[in-house]
Amino acid sequence: MSMNVNKAVSMAVFAAAGVYMGMKFFEPIVIEQLRKDGNLRTDIEVPQYDEEGNKLLDRGKQVTWEAIRKEKQAEEQLAESSVSKPVN
Repeated sequence: MSMNVNKAVSMAVFAAAGVYMGMKFFEPIVIEQLRKDGNLRTDIEVPQYDEEGNKLLDRGKQVTWEAIRKEKQAEEQLAESSVSKPVN
């Protein structure tokens, strides 16, 4: 019985992973084709993708780790400059 449960759980995990990865791969392709055909619904928000299939965030601006790091560094510099230094 335990062997059958392990097989069933393994199959469920691999099936779920396969469906998830398949949706992430085919989603930009399907959306672009629907847009070209004129069958894309306009009453719901549809995610935007760049030419490489990466999802665009923040109203068309691609959010990258580099942009996040620069923003964090700017916040840290602002915090350091606003800290009052003791006067001797």
